Amino acid sequence: MELSNPSQKACRPLWRRPGTWYAAAGLLLYAILILGNINACAGGSDSSGYLNHARLLASGRVHVPVRAIQGLPPDRAPSYLYMPLGFKPAPHGDGIVPTYPPGLPLLVAAAAPFAGWDHACDLVIVIHSLLGLLLVFALGRSFGLEPAWAVLGAVIAAASPLYLTYSLQAMSDVPALAWTTAAILAAWRSSRAQAGVRSGGWALAAGAAFAMAVLIRPTNILALAPLLIALGLSVRRLSFFVLGGLPGAVFFALHSLAAYGHPLATGYGDATVLFDATFVGPTLVHYLRWLPALFTPVVFLVAALPWAGGAARRPAAIMGSWTVAYLAFYCSYYCTHETWWYLRFVLPAAPALVVGGLLVAHRWAAAGKPAAWSSGRRRLVFASALIAILAFESFWSRKLDALSVGRGEATYPMCAEWLRQHLPKDAVVVAMQESGSIFYYTDFTFVRWDQMQGPDARRVIEVCASAHRPVYASLFDWETDDALRKRMPGAWSRIGEVRNVTIWRLDGS
Repeated sequence: MELSNPSQKACRPLWRRPGTWYAAAGLLLYAILILGNINACAGGSDSSGYLNHARLLASGRVHVPVRAIQGLPPDRAPSYLYMPLGFKPAPHGDGIVPTYPPGLPLLVAAAAPFAGWDHACDLVIVIHSLLGLLLVFALGRSFGLEPAWAVLGAVIAAASPLYLTYSLQAMSDVPALAWTTAAILAAWRSSRAQAGVRSGGWALAAGAAFAMAVLIRPTNILALAPLLIALGLSVRRLSFFVLGGLPGAVFFALHSLAAYGHPLATGYGDATVLFDATFVGPTLVHYLRWLPALFTPVVFLVAALPWAGGAARRPAAIMGSWTVAYLAFYCSYYCTHETWWYLRFVLPAAPALVVGGLLVAHRWAAAGKPAAWSSGRRRLVFASALIAILAFESFWSRKLDALSVGRGEATYPMCAEWLRQHLPKDAVVVAMQESGSIFYYTDFTFVRWDQMQGPDARRVIEVCASAHRPVYASLFDWETDDALRKRMPGAWSRIGEVRNVTIWRLDGS
């Protein structure tokens, strides 16, 4: 599906090729689409956890004291009563520490001096979204796809409802994809480069990118198998790879030691309880249903890569191990099968699924002798494939409302602003879903309604009364019944509303 004669292209500078300008225009339009819909703010557990963590790292801390009510210290209250989402008790009772890994918070903290804290995460997510598409294209080219085919791979990723959804909020999934792909691409280029400085430099870059991928999400250690296959059997390349990853590994160990008391610990604690063999069957069915909807049916072709005509063993082994590592690991995870957006966990393997599938399609097309086609016919086929991909994924993006997530996330800072404007500074706010956002955007003391039973609620109300502190509640519509009628029954008056969040005052407090 090459659009022009390769020998002619080789003689022309990149900037003089029409395809380069078309691709740049497409990338610019995509950037405008993302910028018009993104809201990478402190919202629910994940997003507020990352941004709160970023501020702590920027201040040189990982521990922070709880905001407790006078008369009810943390050691006399339920352990998570004052705990914002995205945090956990620190070892030895030294305040609270972030739950989520430090990679994305590090990047946000680095961007804050340039974009400010209100837009630092926007900048980080947009850069990684665009970078991810360029890396998918580069991966396709490095593994043998012609430019037009590699463009189709980037378009499949860009138009995917899953990729779009996680390019519009403060989540680590798209950065995890970008750094994992960068690591494997650099490792492959290291093994393809001539021995010398260039080969060692690519291996060094692969190690650094892999370290960042693991800092962003520790389960990206799953990429080690395709990385080692890409590097090949070379002590020199492996040494440079280890050297490149060493600074990241040292930071991981020091951060974990400071935050969790052990250099190999993570904020997730013992996650083995979240995996069970009973989830394998439903998750496999979920993969078969949703992966082709999210990344087009071309993903099915990756299974045929080892048998595709002219397939080289190492590329097939890299793509295969990359895909299998992620799909197999998350196959027994407790929530992967529950809904389509939980396939974000396997998003770092999407480049292997897409590029691997296109490699098979490319080789089958080559067997049909498309080289004999005229350039006009090739352009027509490329345009048809491009339109079909965009139509298919636009249908699913509209059906799944992929572009709405940024608007939904805006509810959190809007609600925090309402609380700042209307509540007295000494107010105690009952919350759960908003607790991380309240912790990030305000100085209010809050209590988690989901951590209280009847006696706990009475103690909180009594202590607030003794301290002369008014009690309010800020709740999403799905929280209200459980919070105000089951956990903290009382004379609540509704005093405000921000979208689907309602604000209540406990009368007499």
